[in-house]
Amino acid sequence: MECRRERDGNPKLSGSSTNTAHLTEGSVMTMLEACVYQFSLTVDATETIQALVDSSDHPWGRRLHDALKFATYAECVYAVEPYARIEVADFRPDTPKYPDVADRSVSGVLGGLQAAGYVETRDVLQEDAGQTYLSEGRTVTSVHVIRPFALVGVDYRFSQEADSRAIRYGHAYADRWEITERAYTVPAGWYLVGETGDFTAALVGVAGISGDSDDLLCSLFEIEGFGASTCLAGCGSCGMRWSAESGSWHFRPDDCDADAWDFDDTAEIDDESGTVACPACATGRVGFSIF
Repeated sequence: MECRRERDGNPKLSGSSTNTAHLTEGSVMTMLEACVYQFSLTVDATETIQALVDSSDHPWGRRLHDALKFATYAECVYAVEPYARIEVADFRPDTPKYPDVADRSVSGVLGGLQAAGYVETRDVLQEDAGQTYLSEGRTVTSVHVIRPFALVGVDYRFSQEADSRAIRYGHAYADRWEITERAYTVPAGWYLVGETGDFTAALVGVAGISGDSDDLLCSLFEIEGFGASTCLAGCGSCGMRWSAESGSWHFRPDDCDADAWDFDDTAEIDDESGTVACPACATGRVGFSIF
């Protein structure tokens, strides 16, 4: 995102009732309700990220979430030291005193904060929908806030005189600006940033964690409601059970005397209940759960 502190000579710039009774016996694993439609067997990726946020070790993830959201929507956002005394003159459009971290993407904002020495980041997880039963891809990024920071929004405006200079000379800086917002301080510490999307990532939430570690990725999949790689299917009438892995639609019998089958060959898909006709007894309904 371009911070409009300056302007070139182009005047245009002025602007369920799923049946899973036979699936969870003896298990405490949280299973997510599957979205079942013709040619679609998924779980909402946003819900899995929300499960991560709900497992936070501390509440400051909300602060980082709000800061990232702010920096992706506002045009000009600067990172400053907490409680620093700031003045309008600090944000002169030609020589701002503080780093501008605004960007359309969360990764761009984090990159700006990292370049300014406030954070360090690393990719923890990147999954697309084809690898799992996710409705869309998801990413999880580890963020270490080394130095606490706050964000300041500044609105730049161009007078008619400044517009005339831009047209005449091909370039001009804004000649009016004001501080519009100052966000809460983001404390030092560790955070996990969760996003969803196959082509463009959308921020879902941020979890505050006690620290990073080599087994952080494994720890993610121990969070109830986060996993989305296994799908269990069970009939409430005949009791037959099946399972599939890693986004596959091929269901194999799960410790029962039944034939394997493929989801795209099933009949009588009920969008309301999220069930299909049982391929074993032909009279019951098969429900799905994903974890």
